[in-house]
Amino acid sequence: MATDQAARELGLMVDYLVLKLSGLIDVTADMKSALTMVCTTRATFARGDHVIQPGETFKSVYLIMDGWATRSKLTSSGARQIINFAIPGDFLCFNAALFRESEVFVRAHTRLEAFVVPIRPFSEMLLKQPQLAIALAWTAAQEEGIVSERLLSLGRRSALQRSAHLLCEIHKRLQTVRLVKETDQFELPMTQEDLADALGVSLIHMNRVLRNLSKTGLISIKRSSVRLLDLKALRSLAGFDDDYLHLPEHAA
Repeated sequence: MATDQAARELGLMVDYLVLKLSGLIDVTADMKSALTMVCTTRATFARGDHVIQPGETFKSVYLIMDGWATRSKLTSSGARQIINFAIPGDFLCFNAALFRESEVFVRAHTRLEAFVVPIRPFSEMLLKQPQLAIALAWTAAQEEGIVSERLLSLGRRSALQRSAHLLCEIHKRLQTVRLVKETDQFELPMTQEDLADALGVSLIHMNRVLRNLSKTGLISIKRSSVRLLDLKALRSLAGFDDDYLHLPEHAA
Protein backbone atom coordinates (compact mmCIF):
# COMPACT_ATOMS: atom_id res chain seq x y z
CA MET A 1 0.00 0.00 0.00
CA ALA A 2 2.74 2.45 0.96
CA THR A 3 4.65 1.61 -2.22
CA ASP A 4 1.54 2.21 -4.36
CA GLN A 5 0.98 5.56 -2.67
CA ALA A 6 4.59 6.59 -3.26
CA ALA A 7 4.27 5.63 -6.92
CA ARG A 8 1.13 7.73 -7.33
CA GLU A 9 2.80 10.71 -5.67
CA LEU A 10 5.89 10.33 -7.83
CA GLY A 11 3.71 10.16 -10.92
CA LEU A 12 1.95 13.36 -9.87
CA MET A 13 5.27 15.11 -9.44
CA VAL A 14 6.41 14.04 -12.88
CA ASP A 15 3.05 15.04 -14.39
CA TYR A 16 3.39 18.64 -13.20
CA LEU A 17 6.89 18.89 -14.64
CA VAL A 18 5.92 17.15 -17.88
CA LEU A 19 3.03 19.59 -18.34
CA LYS A 20 5.53 22.45 -18.11
CA LEU A 21 8.04 20.90 -20.50
CA SER A 22 5.87 19.12 -23.06
CA GLY A 23 5.51 22.16 -25.31
CA LEU A 24 9.29 22.46 -25.50
CA ILE A 25 10.32 18.85 -26.06
CA ASP A 26 8.84 15.42 -26.52
CA VAL A 27 9.21 14.10 -22.98
CA THR A 28 10.14 10.47 -23.55
CA ALA A 29 9.71 7.47 -21.30
CA ASP A 30 13.49 7.47 -20.77
CA MET A 31 13.36 11.06 -19.54
CA LYS A 32 10.53 10.26 -17.14
CA SER A 33 12.47 7.25 -15.93
CA ALA A 34 15.57 9.39 -15.37
CA LEU A 35 13.54 11.82 -13.28
CA THR A 36 11.94 9.11 -11.18
CA MET A 37 15.34 7.48 -10.60
CA VAL A 38 16.75 10.59 -8.93
CA CYS A 39 13.55 11.50 -7.08
CA THR A 40 13.70 8.84 -4.40
CA THR A 41 13.68 10.94 -1.23
CA ARG A 42 10.80 13.10 -0.13
CA ALA A 43 10.85 15.98 2.35
CA THR A 44 8.00 17.80 4.05
CA PHE A 45 8.39 21.38 5.28
CA ALA A 46 5.95 23.14 7.58
CA ARG A 47 4.76 26.62 6.63
CA GLY A 48 7.57 29.07 7.36
CA ASP A 49 10.36 26.49 7.39
CA HIS A 50 13.54 27.44 5.59
CA VAL A 51 14.61 25.21 2.75
CA ILE A 52 17.87 27.16 2.59
CA GLN A 53 19.16 30.53 3.78
CA PRO A 54 21.72 33.00 2.37
CA GLY A 55 25.26 31.76 2.92
CA GLU A 56 24.24 28.13 3.33
CA THR A 57 25.97 25.59 1.12
CA PHE A 58 23.78 23.89 -1.46
CA LYS A 59 23.38 20.18 -0.89
CA SER A 60 20.32 19.30 -2.96
CA VAL A 61 17.89 20.39 -5.62
CA TYR A 62 14.18 20.25 -4.72
CA LEU A 63 11.23 19.56 -6.98
CA ILE A 64 7.91 20.76 -5.57
CA MET A 65 5.16 18.17 -5.53
CA ASP A 66 2.61 20.06 -3.44
CA GLY A 67 2.46 23.49 -1.86
CA TRP A 68 4.08 26.86 -2.47
CA ALA A 69 7.49 28.32 -1.63
CA THR A 70 8.97 31.82 -1.73
CA ARG A 71 12.35 33.20 -2.67
CA SER A 72 13.15 36.39 -0.80
CA LYS A 73 15.85 38.73 0.48
CA LEU A 74 16.04 40.99 3.53
CA THR A 75 17.43 44.49 3.92
CA SER A 76 19.79 45.30 6.78
CA SER A 77 16.78 46.60 8.71
CA GLY A 78 14.86 43.34 8.22
CA ALA A 79 12.43 44.49 5.52
CA ARG A 80 11.48 41.62 3.23
CA GLN A 81 11.32 41.62 -0.56
CA ILE A 82 9.68 38.54 -2.04
CA ILE A 83 11.39 37.82 -5.35
CA ASN A 84 9.16 35.05 -6.61
CA PHE A 85 6.67 32.36 -5.70
CA ALA A 86 7.36 28.71 -6.57
CA ILE A 87 4.50 26.32 -7.31
CA PRO A 88 4.07 22.56 -7.98
CA GLY A 89 6.36 21.40 -10.77
CA ASP A 90 8.96 24.10 -9.99
CA PHE A 91 12.52 23.43 -8.90
CA LEU A 92 14.07 25.04 -5.85
CA CYS A 93 17.85 25.56 -5.70
CA PHE A 94 18.14 24.65 -9.39
CA ASN A 95 21.50 26.45 -9.60
CA ALA A 96 22.97 24.19 -6.91
CA ALA A 97 24.87 22.36 -9.66
CA LEU A 98 26.64 25.63 -10.57
CA PHE A 99 27.06 27.65 -7.38
CA ARG A 100 28.26 26.80 -3.90
CA GLU A 101 26.01 28.92 -1.67
CA SER A 102 22.53 30.37 -1.72
CA GLU A 103 22.06 34.12 -2.03
CA VAL A 104 18.38 34.12 -1.05
CA PHE A 105 15.99 32.77 1.53
CA VAL A 106 13.92 29.90 0.21
CA ARG A 107 10.99 29.19 2.53
CA ALA A 108 7.94 27.00 2.57
CA HIS A 109 5.08 29.43 2.06
CA THR A 110 2.54 26.72 2.78
CA ARG A 111 2.99 23.16 3.93
CA LEU A 112 5.41 22.00 1.28
CA GLU A 113 6.15 18.57 -0.07
CA ALA A 114 9.10 18.13 -2.39
CA PHE A 115 11.46 15.54 -3.71
CA VAL A 116 15.07 16.01 -2.63
CA VAL A 117 17.68 15.34 -5.31
CA PRO A 118 21.35 15.38 -4.20
CA ILE A 119 23.51 17.55 -6.45
CA ARG A 120 25.67 14.77 -7.91
CA PRO A 121 22.82 12.52 -9.12
CA PHE A 122 21.05 15.59 -10.48
CA SER A 123 24.15 16.70 -12.41
CA GLU A 124 24.71 13.17 -13.74
CA MET A 125 21.10 13.01 -14.93
CA LEU A 126 21.55 16.25 -16.87
CA LEU A 127 24.70 14.89 -18.52
CA LYS A 128 22.98 11.67 -19.55
CA GLN A 129 19.83 13.44 -20.76
CA PRO A 130 21.02 16.50 -22.73
CA GLN A 131 17.61 17.24 -24.25
CA LEU A 132 16.06 17.18 -20.80
CA ALA A 133 18.88 19.38 -19.51
CA ILE A 134 18.17 21.98 -22.20
CA ALA A 135 14.45 21.90 -21.40
CA LEU A 136 15.13 22.27 -17.69
CA ALA A 137 17.36 25.25 -18.44
CA TRP A 138 14.14 26.89 -19.63
CA THR A 139 13.01 26.98 -16.00
CA ALA A 140 16.02 29.17 -15.19
CA ALA A 141 15.23 31.40 -18.16
CA GLN A 142 11.66 31.75 -16.94
CA GLU A 143 12.90 32.70 -13.47
CA GLU A 144 15.09 35.41 -14.99
CA GLY A 145 12.15 36.67 -17.04
CA ILE A 146 9.94 36.88 -13.97
CA VAL A 147 12.56 38.80 -12.00
CA SER A 148 13.08 41.23 -14.90
CA GLU A 149 9.34 41.82 -15.24
CA ARG A 150 8.99 42.34 -11.49
CA LEU A 151 11.73 44.96 -11.64
CA LEU A 152 9.77 46.75 -14.37
CA SER A 153 6.65 46.62 -12.20
CA LEU A 154 8.44 48.00 -9.14
CA GLY A 155 9.99 50.81 -11.14
CA ARG A 156 7.35 51.82 -13.67
CA ARG A 157 3.90 50.41 -12.88
CA SER A 158 1.40 51.77 -10.40
CA ALA A 159 0.45 49.66 -7.38
CA LEU A 160 -2.84 48.81 -9.11
CA GLN A 161 -1.05 47.72 -12.28
CA ARG A 162 1.54 45.74 -10.32
CA SER A 163 -1.17 43.84 -8.49
CA ALA A 164 -3.12 43.10 -11.65
CA HIS A 165 0.08 41.96 -13.38
CA LEU A 166 1.08 39.58 -10.58
CA LEU A 167 -2.40 38.02 -10.54
CA CYS A 168 -2.28 37.50 -14.32
CA GLU A 169 1.18 35.98 -14.03
CA ILE A 170 0.25 33.54 -11.28
CA HIS A 171 -2.93 32.61 -13.14
CA LYS A 172 -0.91 31.79 -16.28
CA ARG A 173 1.71 29.76 -14.42
CA LEU A 174 -0.93 27.73 -12.56
CA GLN A 175 -2.86 27.26 -15.78
CA THR A 176 0.21 25.63 -17.32
CA VAL A 177 0.12 22.88 -14.68
CA ARG A 178 -3.69 22.69 -14.73
CA LEU A 179 -4.26 24.18 -11.29
CA VAL A 180 -6.81 26.75 -12.48
CA LYS A 181 -10.52 25.98 -12.61
CA GLU A 182 -12.62 26.69 -15.70
CA THR A 183 -14.02 29.74 -13.92
CA ASP A 184 -10.49 31.26 -13.73
CA GLN A 185 -10.43 30.51 -10.02
CA PHE A 186 -7.29 29.34 -8.26
CA GLU A 187 -5.76 28.97 -4.83
CA LEU A 188 -3.70 31.97 -3.75
CA PRO A 189 -2.21 31.19 -0.32
CA MET A 190 -0.93 34.71 0.30
CA THR A 191 -1.73 37.27 2.92
CA GLN A 192 -1.99 40.92 2.03
CA GLU A 193 1.38 41.34 3.75
CA ASP A 194 2.90 38.74 1.39
CA LEU A 195 1.52 40.57 -1.64
CA ALA A 196 2.76 43.90 -0.28
CA ASP A 197 6.25 42.45 0.19
CA ALA A 198 6.23 41.10 -3.37
CA LEU A 199 4.99 44.34 -4.90
CA GLY A 200 6.88 46.91 -2.83
CA VAL A 201 3.90 48.69 -1.31
CA SER A 202 2.65 49.25 2.22
CA LEU A 203 0.13 46.91 3.78
CA ILE A 204 -2.47 49.71 3.89
CA HIS A 205 -1.95 50.49 0.21
CA MET A 206 -2.18 46.79 -0.66
CA ASN A 207 -5.53 46.57 1.10
CA ARG A 208 -6.84 49.55 -0.86
CA VAL A 209 -5.66 48.11 -4.17
CA LEU A 210 -7.35 44.74 -3.58
CA ARG A 211 -10.59 46.47 -2.58
CA ASN A 212 -10.38 48.56 -5.75
CA LEU A 213 -9.91 45.48 -7.93
CA SER A 214 -12.87 43.82 -6.21
CA LYS A 215 -15.17 46.84 -6.37
CA THR A 216 -14.55 47.33 -10.08
CA GLY A 217 -15.56 43.72 -10.75
CA LEU A 218 -12.15 42.46 -11.88
CA ILE A 219 -11.52 39.92 -9.13
CA SER A 220 -13.27 38.14 -6.29
CA ILE A 221 -11.32 37.07 -3.21
CA LYS A 222 -12.57 34.45 -0.78
CA ARG A 223 -10.20 33.26 1.91
CA SER A 224 -7.18 31.84 0.08
CA SER A 225 -8.94 31.62 -3.27
CA VAL A 226 -9.08 34.20 -6.07
CA ARG A 227 -11.35 34.30 -9.09
CA LEU A 228 -10.53 36.53 -12.03
CA LEU A 229 -13.94 37.84 -13.06
CA ASP A 230 -12.78 39.76 -16.13
CA LEU A 231 -9.42 38.38 -17.25
CA LYS A 232 -9.34 40.46 -20.43
CA ALA A 233 -9.85 43.72 -18.54
CA LEU A 234 -7.34 42.71 -15.86
CA ARG A 235 -4.72 42.00 -18.50
CA SER A 236 -5.45 45.31 -20.18
CA LEU A 237 -5.07 47.16 -16.89
CA ALA A 238 -1.75 45.44 -16.21
CA GLY A 239 -0.45 45.65 -19.77
CA PHE A 240 0.13 41.92 -19.39
CA ASP A 241 1.96 40.02 -22.13
CA ASP A 242 3.13 36.55 -21.12
CA ASP A 243 6.07 36.41 -23.57
CA TYR A 244 8.51 36.88 -20.67
CA LEU A 245 7.34 33.59 -19.16
CA HIS A 246 8.73 31.70 -22.17
CA LEU A 247 5.75 29.37 -21.97
CA PRO A 248 5.52 26.08 -23.85
CA GLU A 249 3.34 26.33 -26.96
CA HIS A 250 0.44 24.39 -25.43
CA ALA A 251 0.17 26.91 -22.58
CA ALA A 252 0.47 30.10 -24.62
